[in-house]
Amino acid sequence: MSNELLHEGLSFLQTNRAFLGREFLTWLWFKSETQNHKIMLKNYENYHLFIDDKLVLSSSSGSVRENSLKGGTPAYAYEAGSALGSGKLVHEAKFILQDSEKQWCFSILGEDLSLRAIRLPAVSEADSRAHISQRIIYMQLLTDLIDELYKEYIKLRLSNQFQEELSSIRDWIDNKISI
Repeated sequence: MSNELLHEGLSFLQTNRAFLGREFLTWLWFKSETQNHKIMLKNYENYHLFIDDKLVLSSSSGSVRENSLKGGTPAYAYEAGSALGSGKLVHEAKFILQDSEKQWCFSILGEDLSLRAIRLPAVSEADSRAHISQRIIYMQLLTDLIDELYKEYIKLRLSNQFQEELSSIRDWIDNKISI
């Protein structure tokens, strides 16, 4: 396959599959809020997930195509619910993920699920090799958790239960608008 054809194929996938990332981030927000911010995955301990101080919602249509909310707790702002109600999905969000001892802060871009502005848990290792090794472990754990959450979403998205989940998401959005 020539480089040009490969580039066209990758471009097609990015353009035509990007909605999955935005759906996933919106679902992640929904799951976090409706499960008291608890995220439970097999083979992992329990984590708490919060949207931090940045939330960008977007749509490809309408007169206002993007709502960018920054500072405080944007996930609970009326404008966030209103944007969801108008059909916008999460384009980018800043999250806090924490277990009983550690905390990660990071942003995810819905278009390609890239992680940005990552702040890993503090490392107390004095030895530089041990310090770097621990940071790599923390980064790997973060990417593994995001991957597992995405797998859970895709599995749900392809199942018969997805229509029921959509109904729950619509109820959640309606509740956010009516507050």
